Amino acid sequence: MHWCNGKGKSMNTEKTLGLLKLIDLSSNNLGGKILKEFASLVGLVSLNLSNNNLIGNINEKIGQMRVLETLDLSKNLLSGHIPSSLANLTLLSVLDLSNNKFTSKIPSSAQLQSFNASVYVGNDKLYGLSLRSN
Repeated sequence: MHWCNGKGKSMNTEKTLGLLKLIDLSSNNLGGKILKEFASLVGLVSLNLSNNNLIGNINEKIGQMRVLETLDLSKNLLSGHIPSSLANLTLLSVLDLSNNKFTSKIPSSAQLQSFNASVYVGNDKLYGLSLRSN
């Protein structure tokens, strides 16, 4: 990714973005789909996009964010399935996908099944072991 610094010099932002550890854009009235480019921020530890108007699905490439510890996508209009690649996020200790429009089964993985049912509440067409066992 390149941008101009206002003095006519092109700057490479890839190195800078690699240093980014936390993004909190919660409660910003954001709309549209979650940018697939978020998945390229492989050094990101925390991503909070909660309480917006985001639509569409979670990109399968989210599983590339191997050091992600916190993911909050709650209170949006996200739909579709929960990608099985979330199971690749073995450091994930905080997950909130509640109050969206997800459908289908929660992927069968020890990682995703370990969370309390509250992280999935408010997704009326979502089902799976996590919802029954808590």
